[in-house]
Amino acid sequence: MVRTLIRNGAAAVAALAAATALTACGSDSGTTAEPGEGTASGSPSASATGGHGGHGVTLADVEGTWTGAPDGKPVSLTIGQGQAVMLAEGSICQGTATQGEHVELALTCQGGAAKRTKGVVESADGKVLVVAWESGARDTLAKGPDAAPTALPSGLPTAFPSGLPSVPPLPSLPPTP
Repeated sequence: MVRTLIRNGAAAVAALAAATALTACGSDSGTTAEPGEGTASGSPSASATGGHGGHGVTLADVEGTWTGAPDGKPVSLTIGQGQAVMLAEGSICQGTATQGEHVELALTCQGGAAKRTKGVVESADGKVLVVAWESGARDTLAKGPDAAPTALPSGLPTAFPSGLPSVPPLPSLPPTP
C-alpha cells in the first residue's frame, strides 16, 4: 500500500507540475485579480476559480481517485457514491461528498488531522481536481488510476509445492454425551 501511495504520489507530482505550469499561463477572461484574490482562505470565491466557483461541477465529475503532493506530502482522495476517503498528513479521513450549489466534502479524520475536514470542489475537468479547504489549504490533485485489474499478473505459481512434510493425523474426538 505504501509503495502504491508513493508511486501514485510520484506520478501525481509530475501531473501537478504540469497542471501548475498550464494554469500559470493566465486566463483569457481579460480580468486581473487584485492582491489577495484567488487564494484559498475560508470558503472559495468565484475569483479563486477563474469565475466559475465550482458551479456546474457534479458528483459524477469528481468520482474516482485523485492524487497529488501539495506541500510536498502525498495526498490521495477517493470519491464515490457520495462517500469520500482521504489519506493525507499520516491520517485517514472519511466522510461525505454532497451536491449542492457546489460539491462539498465533509470529512472526519483519525489522528486529529484537521487541515482537510471541510472543503469545496472548485473545479474538476476529468484530469485535475481542485479543492479549497476551510482551513485555507488548496489541493490540486491529478486523476489516478480507477480501473480495477482485469487479469492476474503473469508469473504466479499455478501448482502446489512439492516436498512438504506430511501432516500428522488428527486426534479422535471424545464421544458426545
